[in-house]
Amino acid sequence: MSAGRPLLAFRPVAAVHRLPPHSQACPLSLRDVLRALPGRRPLPIFRAPLPALARAALLAARQARSAVGLAPAPGQHPERWFDAVARAADELAPRLPLFLSGEVAVGRGEGALERARRLSHRLVEAGLTHLAVDVSLVPAADRARAAAEVAAPAVEREVAVECLGPDGGAGPDPEEAAAFRDELHGWGLAPDAIGVRCLAPEGIEETRAQARLLGEAAAALGETRLVRRGPATSLLFRISRAAGLTAVDDGGRMLEAGLSALAPGERADVARRLEEGVLPGIPEEAAARLEGLAFAEAEAVLEALGSEGTGEAVEAGLS
Repeated sequence: MSAGRPLLAFRPVAAVHRLPPHSQACPLSLRDVLRALPGRRPLPIFRAPLPALARAALLAARQARSAVGLAPAPGQHPERWFDAVARAADELAPRLPLFLSGEVAVGRGEGALERARRLSHRLVEAGLTHLAVDVSLVPAADRARAAAEVAAPAVEREVAVECLGPDGGAGPDPEEAAAFRDELHGWGLAPDAIGVRCLAPEGIEETRAQARLLGEAAAALGETRLVRRGPATSLLFRISRAAGLTAVDDGGRMLEAGLSALAPGERADVARRLEEGVLPGIPEEAAARLEGLAFAEAEAVLEALGSEGTGEAVEAGLS
């Protein structure tokens, strides 16, 4: 990365307010990242609820000179998570373009919509720079309206918005994806991306079939980008390069690789604490092993996606 500061000027206001003075951490809205990145090269979204996992992903991204997305665990305190990631980014990957992806799932029942809107507001104010709104549980007729209401805090702060509709199963339906985008436009929401949650394909034929459907959906969406979420394989990462995807959730691969460094009882304790929204402490030696295994997995994902050099491209495009 260059030594200039223009890139840092693109950091969203809410993120800047949470960063310490003189921090060189560079969380950007995914909207700005995409605007600056030539072509359509898929970027990874690593699930990184622990500081050691964030460090591993940032080190791998710095080595590959890649822009990168990081995400907390559902229910995790976003403020504490943002602060931990910001410290790691300032120390290990200053000025490296990254986007911080929070997800809000709109549930069923009375008050679900208001709870989701409050959470989206909290995520944006905590400094996250990409909001994914999952309305898959909402009745079809109400999905677009619900997504528009929940996304409003992100729209007001110019944070990128991704909307997830029905699960894609073995692969998305291109016509359904385009129709969902049009419904969102009808409610005044122009999402930066449509997200689709897919199953992990088995074998090369299923992988090719899913990649083909992803490519057709990306083409049907036009200027609106496509994000794939859900469990993934190394082969899928490689084949999806040509599908025109904007970002690909790593499916928890880095998280699983890192947690394999812990004893079964420790893993269960960490999982329980994360579900409670607590940032668990891990002994230094175990954290080092966790970070090392996670780094190797993050490195493999970045290589498979072909993300090398995207960080430099984003900086050049914005600066």
